[in-house]
Formats: sequence, structure tokens, C-alpha cells
Amino acid sequence: MTSPASTVIGDDFVELSVPADTRHLRLARLAASGYGADLGFSLDDIEELRLAVGEACALLVDHAPPESRLVLRYAADGPLLMIEGRCPAATAAEVHVDPVAQAVMVNTVDSFDLDRAGDQNTFRLTKRAPAR
Repeated sequence: MTSPASTVIGDDFVELSVPADTRHLRLARLAASGYGADLGFSLDDIEELRLAVGEACALLVDHAPPESRLVLRYAADGPLLMIEGRCPAATAAEVHVDPVAQAVMVNTVDSFDLDRAGDQNTFRLTKRAPAR
């Protein structure tokens, strides 16, 4: 995966920057919920999106050094919602997705990628809005 800053389509995105601490992840989930609602996601789809965003952000935050910031970008491309996150990595070790988090991602979003870009851990997830 490339750096999230270079993969957002166009200039129409929302960026959120919060301290890399699990207590701030509700803000990341709230922004995802709002975007999903704007795209016509059902309540079940929004809840799945919130769960996936929480898991993805927790992976980055759990591997971040103290005083880091988690940066998220939200963008829509037609019916597709894309959420990208980046956070400094505490070590050079690769972040591994545990089986529970992997199951959450497989069952809640259309795609999920976790990668390393320089000294940053990154993720990108997508979820397609239901046909109207």
C-alpha cells in the first residue's frame, strides 16, 4: 500500500487527526458513521463500518510510539467509501492482524489492506454503499 496521502481520489476528502490513543477512536468511528449515512448505508452497514474502523485504527494505535497522532482520511467515489489511516510505527516490526480482527474485516468491509510506508503503519479500507 502506498501512503494514504497519495491514494485519496481528488481533493474531496475529510481528514481527521487525533492523538494515537484508544480513547479517541470513537471520533474515528463517528466520522465513518456520518460518511456512511450520507452515502445511504443501512444501520447494519454503518455498524459494520464502525466496527471495522475501530479495529483498523486500534491496530495502528497499538503499535505507535507515545505522543503520536493517528491521521485518517475519508473519501467517497460514487457509492464507494474509502477510509485510509496512518500512524508512526514504534518499531520496524510489521503489524500482524490477529485472527479475530481479520474475521471482523472480512465480514464487514469490501477490502482491507494494512501496510508499512516508510516509518508509518497504514491501512486502507473500502465499503460499497447498497444499491438504491
